[in-house]
Amino acid sequence: MDTGPSVRWLVVLLPLVTAACATSAAYHPQKDCAAGSPGACVDWGDELVAHGDARQAETAYGQGCEGGIATSCITQGQLLMKRGELEAAEPPLRKAYIEEFPEAYEALADLYQARGSASDLEIAQGLRFEAPAIDKPAVEYIGHFRVDSRGGLGSAMTLNVQPMLFLSRRLDLGFHAAFGAGMPELNGFIGYQHFVNTWLVPYARVMLGGLPGAPPGQGLNYGGDVGLKLCLGPIGHLEFSVGSSRGSPLHASVGLGLNAIFLLLAAR
Repeated sequence: MDTGPSVRWLVVLLPLVTAACATSAAYHPQKDCAAGSPGACVDWGDELVAHGDARQAETAYGQGCEGGIATSCITQGQLLMKRGELEAAEPPLRKAYIEEFPEAYEALADLYQARGSASDLEIAQGLRFEAPAIDKPAVEYIGHFRVDSRGGLGSAMTLNVQPMLFLSRRLDLGFHAAFGAGMPELNGFIGYQHFVNTWLVPYARVMLGGLPGAPPGQGLNYGGDVGLKLCLGPIGHLEFSVGSSRGSPLHASVGLGLNAIFLLLAAR
């Protein structure tokens, strides 16, 4: 007798479901944390916080921090700060700070603010200024799709350089090439970026360059654009902009930016 496809699938899947349930049931954050699993220590810390046992949670998060989980370092430091243990809170926050987590910069700023001296407040201000920019790539490659006011379609490429030494990435500069919509352009640019938070970054740029193929004496190009980046941490960003230049009329563009390190690795 044919048992039918549904029954046969049940026979195949039942052992897998049983094994998954058994594995899940065997997972115990407290025991696995004691056995040396940093991830389990974070889960155990979360459970302790949910049950109102912050002191024990500090220990669990500390074990996760020692195991290399930077977010666990931040949580441990924040719990210590809540009960006034500022000196004890600094080492785990420093550990996450070295890993360039924006949240660690903010938490460390809170610690210096709590100390309250004039020099501490100055340090806190500097940390908050750096926090939203710290995890962004120093060099980005952006590919753009463009459409001008007359409906012409084109593309552009941008190499954007924005190291932390440029006013914590507020200033940027680079090279820009455009094709298709209007005359071809090769430009250099300098701009300013405003970090509203870690992911929302409006910007403005001015450009100066040339128009390859233009008649003699007419090859100078200048212009600018304003735009908005939606950032994805060290990966890159999505951006929208509106601009105009001598070589291109008013145009809008959508761009995808990637950390240039990824491109170098892909080229190998």
